[in-house]
Amino acid sequence: MISQHIGRIGRRSFDRRIRLASPMYMERRGELARLLNDVDRLSNLLHDEFPTITAEDYRMFGPELKIAISTLKALRRESLHRRELSPYNERMRQQIADLEELDHDIRTFRVHAPNNENLKQVMDTIGSLDFSQIL
Repeated sequence: MISQHIGRIGRRSFDRRIRLASPMYMERRGELARLLNDVDRLSNLLHDEFPTITAEDYRMFGPELKIAISTLKALRRESLHRRELSPYNERMRQQIADLEELDHDIRTFRVHAPNNENLKQVMDTIGSLDFSQIL
């Protein structure tokens, strides 16, 4: 499901990049808003599924996620030169940062951490702490 969502966003963002160069783009600002809404849904899905993502899952959708991130970066770079798209630039910047952070966290904590015994011990120790005694 994550893989399909990322693939759809990648195709849409590539289409938007092509349309940005078009003088007719002003009519299509709604498409950019829909793309950004899709990116929000993807981020929410990745946040929700984070605890259950496995290394195998990441091998399936990780490369597509990287392509989607790089395409969104290129889309944002191109949109910086269009004054009429300035309301979207900050949102795109935040979405790119969120997706990059999610990608990093998935690689670190869901893919590599299970294979790192030292990190696994640290995470088990942190998980066993009882903070209810402090309050």
